[in-house]
Amino acid sequence: MPTQIRLYLLLALTSGLNLFGADFAMTVTDKNYLDTQGFSVFLYDSTYHPVFVDQKNTAMEMILHGQRIATNGDVRLMPTPEQWDLVATLNGRQADKANNRLTANLAFPTFDLSYTLEVAAEPGGVKVSINLDKPLPQKLAGRAGFNLEFLPSLYMGKAYLVDGTKAGIFPRTPNDPMTKVLPLADEPKEAYYLEDWNKAKGYTQPLPVAQGKSITLGVDDALARVNVMSDTADLMLFDGRDRAQNGWFVLRSLIPSGITTGAIVWHIRPDVIPNWTRPPMIAHSQVGYAPGFSKVAILELDPKYNGPKTAKVLRLAEDGSYKQVFEGPITAATPWLRYVYSKFDFTPVKEPGLYVIEYAEQRTAPFPIAKDAYAHIWQDSLDHHLAEQMDHVSVREAYRVWHGASHLDDGRLAPVVGEQFDGWNQATATDGKWKGGDHIPGMNVGGWYDAGDFDLEEPAQLSVIQSLALAYREFNLKYDELTVDEAARQVEMHRPDGVPDTVQQVKHGALLILAQFKNFGHAIRGTHEPDLRQYTHLGDGASKTDGRIYDPKLRPNEVKGDYSGKPDDRWIFSTTNPFFEWNAIAALAAAADVLNGWDDALAKDCLQTAIKAWNDEKAHPTPMPGREGLGGGAPENANGGVLAASQGAVSQGQGGRNRRGTSGAPTSSGTTSAQTAPPPGVGRRGFGVGQDWAAALELTIATNGADPYKSRLKELLPEVIAPQGIGLRGWTAVRALPYLDQGAKDQLRDAVKTYMAGLDKELDATPFGVPPSLGTWGGSGAVVDMATRMYFLHKAFPDLVSPEYTLRAVNYILGTHPVSSTSYVAGVGTVSKTKTYSNNRADNAYIPGAVIPGYIIIKPDFPECIDDFGFLWFEDEAVVAGSASWVVAGNAADAITQELK
Repeated sequence: MPTQIRLYLLLALTSGLNLFGADFAMTVTDKNYLDTQGFSVFLYDSTYHPVFVDQKNTAMEMILHGQRIATNGDVRLMPTPEQWDLVATLNGRQADKANNRLTANLAFPTFDLSYTLEVAAEPGGVKVSINLDKPLPQKLAGRAGFNLEFLPSLYMGKAYLVDGTKAGIFPRTPNDPMTKVLPLADEPKEAYYLEDWNKAKGYTQPLPVAQGKSITLGVDDALARVNVMSDTADLMLFDGRDRAQNGWFVLRSLIPSGITTGAIVWHIRPDVIPNWTRPPMIAHSQVGYAPGFSKVAILELDPKYNGPKTAKVLRLAEDGSYKQVFEGPITAATPWLRYVYSKFDFTPVKEPGLYVIEYAEQRTAPFPIAKDAYAHIWQDSLDHHLAEQMDHVSVREAYRVWHGASHLDDGRLAPVVGEQFDGWNQATATDGKWKGGDHIPGMNVGGWYDAGDFDLEEPAQLSVIQSLALAYREFNLKYDELTVDEAARQVEMHRPDGVPDTVQQVKHGALLILAQFKNFGHAIRGTHEPDLRQYTHLGDGASKTDGRIYDPKLRPNEVKGDYSGKPDDRWIFSTTNPFFEWNAIAALAAAADVLNGWDDALAKDCLQTAIKAWNDEKAHPTPMPGREGLGGGAPENANGGVLAASQGAVSQGQGGRNRRGTSGAPTSSGTTSAQTAPPPGVGRRGFGVGQDWAAALELTIATNGADPYKSRLKELLPEVIAPQGIGLRGWTAVRALPYLDQGAKDQLRDAVKTYMAGLDKELDATPFGVPPSLGTWGGSGAVVDMATRMYFLHKAFPDLVSPEYTLRAVNYILGTHPVSSTSYVAGVGTVSKTKTYSNNRADNAYIPGAVIPGYIIIKPDFPECIDDFGFLWFEDEAVVAGSASWVVAGNAADAITQELK
């Protein structure tokens, strides 16, 4: 919850009575959850994720005073289960409106355990019951228990009371005694990498922090105070962070033997503020606005909130005083999800200066109105986030070393055929002259860590190259604040070296792709950790491996020069598909165009490799693999959802694949970041049609209109700009116009007319006028995509496409979005996200310029993006493709606002 809202509520409480345990009544709503004003309970509106299993957003969940305080309420076999630990199979769920009761039917089939989880309204809260079909199997005694997990950022530093007298403070740092808990004899066989991981960690679990029949959490916080009382076994409080930094506080009761009905009975009584309404949230751009363009704030309001019908703009003077300069009406409220929304248009305010918006006695943080409001919004993404993510080099910023030269022992051809964790898959035991386990020389160059982990995701690499190449050429982006020395493997921030940073970053990516073609003759799936111990590594990427090439002839800890007996070298997955191949060709062609004049030899290598790959692919097309061969990141939609497939024995009834396709961010050729499957709206049968568009476009540009590339553009154009095509990749046809005739421009103009005719209706699906976030991953990337797409369409057809679409999308990213007005670009704007799911998240920190996914909908109707917590990857994990796309979008916004100069 935003700080301003928490302060507002705490002030409101000073005049109220403490009615802890007041006998309010909850009812089952039409959306099938239990609700009263200020408190909601969901039950399995979402299920465990098919790949990542435990994402902290399923089973029984509680929302108190506008904050999701608890999740994952269900039977578990560990006190503090981790992400891939066993979960129950959901067999069905019911909502009983007559009795105001929610039930879920669940089972652990391997252990012959079936039960019903029931959450029923009772005066002052809910009664939670576990009813077994038959007594607990003896082997599960002392292991099976009901867990409910509480948000650590909300409760850290707050007080709790056990049985009314035993006091404690939720710790900021976990430090509890640990004990060994070995797997049960009959547990389902795990995938080998899970077994190895658990062995490496020693099968440890923490002992309880506190224990008793009743516990009140957040005693000193009237917004988070809740009491839980057990009629059956004791309540035990655990700290899940003892095992993993993303753990939550866990409240748990063991299921007793010999009891079926009411084996667990809890009474949960939150301290709900009578007649509570969520305070207004004023969503606006945290970097401000340009004088001559639209300025619209959006008010997110509780449906029961009765507030003023006008809002004000105040100017902040040098002496700290505020002067009202504008007052205007807010629009009629529009319902969406659980809130209603009104707009406040203050476009008439144009005088440069510092301003705040005031509504219902709340003031926003200051923001400027300035001609250069958007001039610098992309710089941190280029010179901090993307720079920090650079692999195979050390990265320094003044006194700080972000990381050393990492993964110098890359890499070995994946020795395991089949699916690996995180959806990675090696299709064959050999590739050309290489066999599984072989060290592949020359692969320890270039590339970027994909996200909060350290993979080299191929689609991300290709997307970054194309986006930065586009930014350099479109905006003449000569910005230089990095020194990059590839030979010395050194990068330093805030130290110009005379070469544009976009050029150096494009080169860094091209080196990796060229190494792939030189070793394999084709693009690959990417480079990935060999085990989960490395995959969950946080901190300096250089400390993940020993940097020495693995030699199986050496003893495990033996070192001989640049070789060691430690098999920690990352695995290279050489599986490919036509999507990788064609986009690698596009990326290399784009790199050649950018590097020309800066590194002519490398530019020539890129172009020759791209042309040869084009010819090879035309002569011998890469077959489209089966679903299992696609690898990670297949997008469900442009908003970041993912398609699921099987991942092996992770959980009962759950399987899956990789999450990414996450941001939906655009490349310069119209594909989305991390896409590895047909673009949204393109069926698998049609995937092969026109898949070479991006390659044809970039080769046409790189060769100044040579054939066969230009001819292929002409051939593909009608298909690419067909209905629904403009919003996918058809907009990139704008870049082809200099190489096409007037008839092609006329075709594109007609296609844009058709597209614009239906666009506003589509965007009106939310109050924010941008694509909604409907997937399992926040949808900010689709909005960045919109900003770039609409910029190019406006540039080509200014009479058809307003510049305001791009600015609306950019302002959304910068704060004009649901839940809070925090900028999604870390460190950019007056109030921005400063805890992100980055590789430094263990420090509760962020990498400047990281663009987070943003809010998701906790089903059925709760939009969430927690400001002060960075461990929910679906809200907080920034991918490099998204940052590169933001460099394009940020420059697009700045270019548009300079049109009026």
